[in-house]
Amino acid sequence: MFRSRFSSVVVQPRFVLVLYSVLLLVATAQQYLKHTIDNYKIFTVPFWHLLAGRDLYADYPTLYSVPYKYSPTFALFMGWAAAMPDWLGLLLWNALNLAVCYPALRRLFPDQRRGLVLLLLLAIDTLTALQNSQSNNLLLGLMLWTYINLESGKYRWAGLCIALAFFIKVYGIGIGLIFLFYPGWWRAALWAVAFGILLALAPLLVASWPEFVRMYEGWYTIVRVSATGVQLSVMGVLETWFGWPIPKGVVQGLGLATLLLPLLHWRSWAEVHYRRLYVAAILIFVVIFNQMAESPTFVIAVAGFGLWFLAYHRSVPGLAWGLLGLVLVFTSLSPSDLFPAAVRNGVFVPYKIKAVPMILAWLLIMVQLLWYPRWCARLAQADAESARHTPELAA
Repeated sequence: MFRSRFSSVVVQPRFVLVLYSVLLLVATAQQYLKHTIDNYKIFTVPFWHLLAGRDLYADYPTLYSVPYKYSPTFALFMGWAAAMPDWLGLLLWNALNLAVCYPALRRLFPDQRRGLVLLLLLAIDTLTALQNSQSNNLLLGLMLWTYINLESGKYRWAGLCIALAFFIKVYGIGIGLIFLFYPGWWRAALWAVAFGILLALAPLLVASWPEFVRMYEGWYTIVRVSATGVQLSVMGVLETWFGWPIPKGVVQGLGLATLLLPLLHWRSWAEVHYRRLYVAAILIFVVIFNQMAESPTFVIAVAGFGLWFLAYHRSVPGLAWGLLGLVLVFTSLSPSDLFPAAVRNGVFVPYKIKAVPMILAWLLIMVQLLWYPRWCARLAQADAESARHTPELAA
């Protein structure tokens, strides 16, 4: 009775839309009223530097706390927000993130209800990204729209989405691996290259050629220099848990090789369950093997886990529910005030706890991909049962 009533109220389009609208307004008001809009300033102020011909990647401690690390194209794009009052620009920036991400999440499944449940599962991590004025919800949306457009045969739009993702954060291009799974992959790739060239050249609208060259040299340098930490990643866990100072490139190389190995099952590329698994694996991979990953970045990884869970949790029910618990408690809620500051600062932060459930989830998904021929029938059955029983999701 309770489960049915809960479903009839909570797992409804209107409720989820209202919930996300509240998250948007609360996060924006909280940031603006507390004057914690440093990340937003990092996104908008470089537009004026771009117009003035200044170095985008120099330190400007009186304007924002850390150097700008995004592309020159992104600095140009954020001009619309830079020209607005902070309160309005911040609100519209956060709204843009949700406007791209929200409908993509709703369209991931053929049935509407699993999309709504996924949005509910992601609410906490979405709020975390919004509270930091980050671009992660936007990036997640563009990566998902790349996949959705490829599934629909809209290769031009898929190319545009992945090009935009790249110029927001370089690792967004990782979703491009799935181009291989579609018969018109070369058309999508050509569109991506064409849009990429246009976006790369866009700063020339306001900059001279020498300034343009210096900007891209600066972007390359800042990205390379910033890749020295380990933060919330596999490399960070190996270093803090086991004291293994393995070079980041080695760990990332091994992770990439593991991600690429399932491509050997080329006969399975046409199967929807294989493609969906691979998308989930990529969404987690680009976070846990990213040495620059921060807490707000994990909305991308949790979306990957949610995509897998809502489709295939019945393939390994006990393990899947255990992982869901770990993800909710230690990935989604670990930065929150539900845990004492002493626990967050003394345990969760130094031991990279937030990343651990995502690492475990990625390993499980990779097992199913690496041995996909053995799993495909079970995965198809799990997906069919999940579609019938959502949102109850009885184990």
